[in-house]
Amino acid sequence: MSKSVFTKLRRQLVPIFRRPQSSKIVLHSRIPILLALLTLLVVKLLNPTAPTTSETNPPNWQDVPEMTDILGDNQETRLLAARRLVERVGVATAMEVLEHSPLPHTGEGHLAVHQIGFYAYQKYGQEGILHCKDYFLFACYHGVLIEAATDQGLDGVKAMAQTCKGSSARFFQCAHAVGHALLAMWNYDLPEALTDCDEIFASETQFPESLSSCHNGAFMENLFGVHDWGTTTEPVRDWLKDDEPYFPCTAFEEKYQKGCWLNQAARIYQLEDGDIVKTKETCEAIENPQYTIWCMDNLARQIHPLTAGNIDQVFSLCQQVGPYWYENCIVVNAGSYYSVGDPNSAITICNHPLSPEAQADCYQNVIGQLVPDPNPTAETKRSLCQQIARTEFAQMCLSQIQSLTPSPSSVSPN
Repeated sequence: MSKSVFTKLRRQLVPIFRRPQSSKIVLHSRIPILLALLTLLVVKLLNPTAPTTSETNPPNWQDVPEMTDILGDNQETRLLAARRLVERVGVATAMEVLEHSPLPHTGEGHLAVHQIGFYAYQKYGQEGILHCKDYFLFACYHGVLIEAATDQGLDGVKAMAQTCKGSSARFFQCAHAVGHALLAMWNYDLPEALTDCDEIFASETQFPESLSSCHNGAFMENLFGVHDWGTTTEPVRDWLKDDEPYFPCTAFEEKYQKGCWLNQAARIYQLEDGDIVKTKETCEAIENPQYTIWCMDNLARQIHPLTAGNIDQVFSLCQQVGPYWYENCIVVNAGSYYSVGDPNSAITICNHPLSPEAQADCYQNVIGQLVPDPNPTAETKRSLCQQIARTEFAQMCLSQIQSLTPSPSSVSPN
């Protein structure tokens, strides 16, 4: 999407918050509100509320007028329509409509659900998080956290991140959302955002990859810039250069390289006008094998939204990265399909004929996401495990699910 389209969307969709009169962002304020928010978050994560009638019986998506635009090919129109939908029917119903619709579980679908999170915070403020579900890779949570962070500052970000620890998948995604929010808070000052990521997550031992996830979110926000303050001025983009395909990765020290290169193929893809082969060649020309691996991983993720939910396109588009990277591209796309909420397609991709080693990686990728996933029931998880074609991995999946499912004798009577 072009910069002008992102700018237009930013003006139309991102809630506009009042900024301090000075040019500095106030980062340490509203502590009583923050404490109240933390209490509400803990209640939500530990004691989810019962579903409403609109959640258990959402309107048929075919009867929803906004769905024509939401399911269309134009991303700008899709986001505007998602915003209209949530404003008309509310957060809970909008989420159920989209979850039960044919909206592909791709990056585009994820961004559409971001709009529900943005609206939830605008309407409910500190209680907005209570209205979210885990659909589309926690996209609603992303939207609420991003908007709340810009409103409450660094202390709010740090505290809210800790409330996500009930689930490794949720915490990883919250850390990623924090990276997005920090860069928006600092008006796209990338070094400041990365330093704050370090302050929040460097000491994290339970989920050490959360630090890289925060870096990843900041670099992604630097590239796409869809979550800034919503002002009518052009956003700051000091950390993008049209004539340097490896920038900004070349400007930062080693600890930031993973987060950067896991996004850089998206930037190269832009500069190469959507040419997958040229993007692959530019990634291969990096004079560091590990950086090339990360870059090619990101290129595989660029292929995922191009499939538009059609898994046959995974295999044809991955052919363009060449035989050396082909199977890795398939494995990454399987993981991407699961990540945005489509486990059935993820398993179907892994069941496709691959080398034994690649297929093992594919199944382990999906099982690694399925087992800790807080969204499906244990019964649903077992059903998904049974779809795995290779018996040893189906049994591995079932065994891991069983180990996390309390037996009846271990549950205390009321």
